[in-house]
Amino acid sequence: MDKGKKGIVIKRILVYGIVQGVGFRPFVYSLAERLGIVGGVCNLGGIVEIIAAALEEVHKEFLEELRNEEGKDYEIHALETQEITKEQLTREQLAVYESGKFVISASANNMRGFSLTPDIGLCENCASELADKLNRRYRHPFISCAACGPRYTILERTPYDRNTTVMKEFSMCEACNHEYTAASDRRFHAETISCLECGPVLRWEVHTGEVSDNSRAEGETALAEAVKVIRAGGIVAVKGIGGFHYVCSPFRNETVQKLRLLKGREKKPFALCFPDMDTLKAYAQVNTEEEKLLRSKARPIVLLYEKERRVADEVSGGSIYLGAFLPYTPIQLLLTKELGPLIMTSANLSGKPIIRENSEILSLNSPYLNGVLYHDREILRSVDDSVVKVVNKKRQIIRRSRGYAPYPVLLPESDGEIFAAGGDLKGSFSLYKDGRAVLSQYFGDLEEYDILKEYQKAYEDLKALLFLSPKLAVCDMHPRYHSTEFAKGLALPVLQVQHHHAHIASVMAEHGLKGKILGIAFDGTGYGTDGNIWGGEFLLCEGGEFTRVGHLSYTPLMGGDASQKDAGKTALCYLLAEGLSEVMMDDRTALIKAALTHGTNTVLSSSMGRLFDGVSALLGICSESRYEGEAAVLLEQEGRKALIAEIAPVFMEFDITEVNGIFQMKPGSVIRTLAASKNAEDRGALSLGFHYAIAEAVLCICSSLSRRLNISAVALSGGVFANSLLLERVTQRLSEQGFQVYRNEAVPPGDGGISLGQTYIGIYRTMQ
Repeated sequence: MDKGKKGIVIKRILVYGIVQGVGFRPFVYSLAERLGIVGGVCNLGGIVEIIAAALEEVHKEFLEELRNEEGKDYEIHALETQEITKEQLTREQLAVYESGKFVISASANNMRGFSLTPDIGLCENCASELADKLNRRYRHPFISCAACGPRYTILERTPYDRNTTVMKEFSMCEACNHEYTAASDRRFHAETISCLECGPVLRWEVHTGEVSDNSRAEGETALAEAVKVIRAGGIVAVKGIGGFHYVCSPFRNETVQKLRLLKGREKKPFALCFPDMDTLKAYAQVNTEEEKLLRSKARPIVLLYEKERRVADEVSGGSIYLGAFLPYTPIQLLLTKELGPLIMTSANLSGKPIIRENSEILSLNSPYLNGVLYHDREILRSVDDSVVKVVNKKRQIIRRSRGYAPYPVLLPESDGEIFAAGGDLKGSFSLYKDGRAVLSQYFGDLEEYDILKEYQKAYEDLKALLFLSPKLAVCDMHPRYHSTEFAKGLALPVLQVQHHHAHIASVMAEHGLKGKILGIAFDGTGYGTDGNIWGGEFLLCEGGEFTRVGHLSYTPLMGGDASQKDAGKTALCYLLAEGLSEVMMDDRTALIKAALTHGTNTVLSSSMGRLFDGVSALLGICSESRYEGEAAVLLEQEGRKALIAEIAPVFMEFDITEVNGIFQMKPGSVIRTLAASKNAEDRGALSLGFHYAIAEAVLCICSSLSRRLNISAVALSGGVFANSLLLERVTQRLSEQGFQVYRNEAVPPGDGGISLGQTYIGIYRTMQ
């Protein structure tokens, strides 16, 4: 310590968390100035270092205010303090100490820890200025401040400063520079600061379907042209933060049909951007937790229950959900204020990466695209919109991308650096160092060549941003996963992790669960340790190990992973297993029966996801999924509608047996009940009964295992638990019997979250 100046103590404070790009250093500066603290604050490549000289009681007040995050834009994960002497100060720090000032120092490259800030949605202050005719940023399409704007998608390298982002291409005007350097201004050190005089330029080009012609405009005129085209029923590509959106009216079926042709997207619902919360509430039910998510800095798409249909049926078809979000860019706000609710969907062909380059969108050859509204601020990495919903008053992330990636998840500390490859279906990877797992953005299905290349480039990109050199690669056991092949090609030691174990480990990682945990992993497919296809698993997990203690019993299915879209074929397989082929009329019955009899192109599957698909087809709800999970989604909706209408569920139950100490859920009785009742009972009541039967089977097996193993903590994960009806019922029944139930909240329950579980297992198996 140093008390040479009448009791003054010098402290070195290290702050870990989301403290870059959110106005944290300016806040520290203002607080220190108010309290009369001498010293400085600077970035250390992801953490913030504060040198503070003050009386002990002032230090106490300073730290208390730092820790109080209410209403703040930063997020502190950990805070370390150390008393130091004057002799331990650097030459620059000593000069500041002697001057009696507090300064914001230039960022350093010392990489003690790492943390990158996601892109942050438009704040209320900037939104108000955007609409204020007396403000110099009135209708400025790129308005932002220290608390909002792009971050991750414009960052060239750490630390986050003006000259390490694409904003270095735009020289600040005198007025912006004054705000940027004025400690009392809310744009003090706002790295994305700009105005109509010195910022990026908004541009418009008419699209002819082959090339862009000479009809061009800039600034306010460009925006007006886009508004005119959208109002007339056209489709416009609009440049956002993580890429382009296709934007059009949701009130014209013919326009939405053209959008589906443009994207190659047959039936999957589209999300709507609303100008404000009041407008949104006229279209959808919004509870307190949902409103909080909609207004959050992440500004995700939130899945809500639609009120009376007010948009064209082509927007969401038979879905009872409405994907809704509030504007997170100034351009989105300007457009929706002029036009009302708008479809805003990623500008890509289904299964391809979102387009981020001006040249690519301008050269797009399509008769359905009428114009492009773009600008000259570069997007460095493609980041799609995040999708979330609320279940049991808690957030559930369906797609983790813009606004959340690359937020870190805190894990046990280890000296090792790990790359976890994730899975193939919802590609996303993790990089781990110093007790943090940084999850990448969502990419999509790695079966698509362009998406796989995007995933591979992102690995090199994020690794460089974090100054990280993995010493271990963790990947799935599936022998044909592209993510597995990529991990094996990195010339690193490789640890292969069972798919469903990684699902459960992701919950354990999120919640810091210790000791023995009973994990229930329900999903579509995952390669099992016995070479079969798993997906309805009960796992006893502890640390980095697991034991399979139960599962949905095996059923022979034809076609393996490739047939997951064909719910009708799956239904026939379940019916044939019970000798009920006559229940469904299908020209393929004899062929499928022969294939199953001779084991031709068949697999043994314990997949809960495939069972959902089969039941959906059996009840005549959906025989072919035109987008991922459609059959299961529509089955859930029928059950939900029955629940809302207070229709009693049809009773059915799984047979629970124990074979060699492993419990099995046998679906035969359920299939027979559904087959016998499908023409006589309401399919909503049957769907609800099916969901309830699964929940009762889960409770039965968990109760037996709890008595045997003395376990009361249960972790739920896997893509099937994106089914809110099932998740609610399973949670309710387990909680009623005294179980502590945990589930994914920070990462998706599907394959988009398994890289976190892989990381967690990697730490326990090799690093501790």
